[in-house]
Amino acid sequence: MFADGKVAQIIGVPGLARSIVRENPGLKGKLGFFPVPGRTADRPGVVFTGGSDLVVPRNTGDQFAATAVVGALTGAKWDTELARTMNYVPNKTTLADAVAGEEGVAAMAAGAAHGRATPNTPQWAAVEADNPIKGYMTRVLGGADPVGEARRADRRITEALATNLG
Repeated sequence: MFADGKVAQIIGVPGLARSIVRENPGLKGKLGFFPVPGRTADRPGVVFTGGSDLVVPRNTGDQFAATAVVGALTGAKWDTELARTMNYVPNKTTLADAVAGEEGVAAMAAGAAHGRATPNTPQWAAVEADNPIKGYMTRVLGGADPVGEARRADRRITEALATNLG
């Protein structure tokens, strides 16, 4: 819909922008990025941060080597390299300068600096499956009352987490 000119703004990652340009090459060089707006112009809004989990199985053949690999990937050198190469937000706010030259990733890093992780529970998958947060954002961006919509989303999240506790 964006590539067809039916919407003017979306919330997405830089890869989505590349997909849009593939669909409509006339948009090349015309797309811009900014963090999700906050309550004031000087601070981005609070967003969910995500990422990948790196684990070492208990029964690995060489636990020391396996933890060394995880340590290397999450260390400044490789985290910076991965962030630059794959358009990821670095895992530390102190590394945000590494992606400053990538407009989309820099906007995500600015938002992530004030972000919060999703709850550390396996039940969170139920929330993602029928995500009330996306509905909340859509309704609020369409003019609905943010407080009322937040309460509705909060109830749905609580119900999803409680339903899936067993």
